[in-house]
Amino acid sequence: MSAAAWAVGTLCFGAGLVAPLMARARVVAFPSFALPLAWLLALVAFGLTLPSDPAPYFQAGGALGWGVLTASGLWIAGAFVGSRLHYEWLGALLPLSAPVLALIFAPNDLLPALWGIGIATGIVWLPLGRAWSSLEGVALSTLALSWATGLSLYAGTPRWFGVCLAGAGLAAFGLATLLARQARKGWWYSHVLLFGGFTITAVGYQLAGSKAPWLMLVLQTLIAATLARALSGSEPWSRYALLVWVALLASAFATLRGYGLAVAALMVALYALVMSHREFTRTEAREAALYTVGALLLTSVVGFRLFVLSYPLRTPRADLYLYFTLLAFLIALVGLGALAHWWSLRGERGPVWRTLLAGFWATVAPLTLTAIFGERAAAGWSVGALSASLSAYLYGNRLYQWLMPLSLLALIVLLPLAGIAATFAEQPREVRIGIAAGLTVALVLTALLVAWLDRERES
Repeated sequence: MSAAAWAVGTLCFGAGLVAPLMARARVVAFPSFALPLAWLLALVAFGLTLPSDPAPYFQAGGALGWGVLTASGLWIAGAFVGSRLHYEWLGALLPLSAPVLALIFAPNDLLPALWGIGIATGIVWLPLGRAWSSLEGVALSTLALSWATGLSLYAGTPRWFGVCLAGAGLAAFGLATLLARQARKGWWYSHVLLFGGFTITAVGYQLAGSKAPWLMLVLQTLIAATLARALSGSEPWSRYALLVWVALLASAFATLRGYGLAVAALMVALYALVMSHREFTRTEAREAALYTVGALLLTSVVGFRLFVLSYPLRTPRADLYLYFTLLAFLIALVGLGALAHWWSLRGERGPVWRTLLAGFWATVAPLTLTAIFGERAAAGWSVGALSASLSAYLYGNRLYQWLMPLSLLALIVLLPLAGIAATFAEQPREVRIGIAAGLTVALVLTALLVAWLDRERES
């Protein structure tokens, strides 16, 4: 990484330090620990990427640490600007600009830089919870843009197409906000502006000579979003409309080696971001939830596709009927649900240690299973985590809002670290048994600690 890149990263991280100080001075209602905790976690994550011995895997020109440093600063500043100063458009723009900086300053180490952006997204999403109404949409859009940019390396598609598409979405977001100030409110304005911007981007690339079916992808996403809107009018159908996003996934997945799905995921994530502003889109809560869960589904599959391409699964394949894959799938499906339920018991103003423990186990468990069983366990966990979130949404349980960050944390950490963890799966059986025993002991100690802390609170 160049000196200019580190200067930009340090400047962004410094801006992230100013935001918590201003938040504490201005607003009492804001969770007092959220922004400072996110900044400290980002600092720790960045510090872990520095040693070259015994983990030189993190180096890659320092791009992973640079991505964490830059994106976390932009994220924290954006969360403050959007939630406290109420400049929602600017708050979304700041974290979404992190992949742009990665393309500019880390073109030769793009994947590690993008993985760092994903880590920063998880670090901020976890403690902020629902303190910022746009957080889920911005987080999903940032992950979709980062992973779409990463997939472009494998698909041979233009690296900047995702950035242009995100720029069109943010421009539509800004215009919709301006129209709302003139009393022109309603979902129709945002709908037309968003897909108008996406269409202009697609047509521009095709006129420039690109042979990829950009316009067809925009049309497929437009049909899916419109159909989802039509089906969201009644409570039962708004749940079953999840199949609309499954149909979009099926139609776009085979396009451009998965990059077509990444494009669709980015458009749906941006659509969910804009439609989450119910004050000017006039959408119902269940409708906004349908768009968000659609973005979660598509973005998760994009991340899984990038994982498969980054770590080719060894023979035998990670078929679900294989023991190691199925075991990790079931642990994620049941374990993450239980973890999210425990995390949500105290609500959004719960103590900070509950948030830290939830994030700890959501990241350590998949990595440990990967160290014991190999990449097949990582694949099983990723699918099980997504299934837990979708099941909670489908059956009308608001627990899915707590499950979303936990389910995506697995993909966020597995992308850069699965290869390192999987090396332990090749060690002798005694080593893997020792890792499993360590995981069990840590789980028991965590349960005892939680029981003691809860008892102290009650007394």
